[in-house]
Amino acid sequence: MRQKNSKPIGNPQAGEDVCAGHALGFPLRTELGFSPIENVTLDVFRAVCEVYTSGSAQPWEIAFKIAEENLGVIDGPLVVARTTALLRALRSERKIGFSYLSIGCQHVSPDELAVAGLLKAARTGDERGLQRGLMLALGRSKTSARTQAAARALAALQLQIGPPASDAPAGNDDFQTQTVQAVYLH
Repeated sequence: MRQKNSKPIGNPQAGEDVCAGHALGFPLRTELGFSPIENVTLDVFRAVCEVYTSGSAQPWEIAFKIAEENLGVIDGPLVVARTTALLRALRSERKIGFSYLSIGCQHVSPDELAVAGLLKAARTGDERGLQRGLMLALGRSKTSARTQAAARALAALQLQIGPPASDAPAGNDDFQTQTVQAVYLH
């Protein structure tokens, strides 16, 4: 459920183009301190979301191209596979829609942020954060073994490829301050 028009939305009063993420007040990746592996994973995640939304094979090619260009021909396809497993688990267990932005957009939607927080908690071994991330990502208080296993597998691969230097267990309020109210794009 992303904005169908990936071109920036014009802001005639300011005389400049504004993307949907900016117009909705979503935070930037740089503001959130995303590492290179988190950026690649987010773009792959968005491409896989687009596969499900469009039914086209082109986003698969984009996902593999992004992953292979950034991570190589061995690790790149593994990130695509583990990201797909996580998205399949979310689609199976989440009963509400999921917002995502266009591939390459520098903003992060609330749902994307919930998944990024879930993966960071799994990478850092923050079990409390992992449970909270699962609740946020699934949109319910009961957590799931399938989504948890998929998140742990992707996070382990992210660590294997290159642990981000900025990963530290997040404080309980840290994740909450980075979450904005969900707006579903269509």
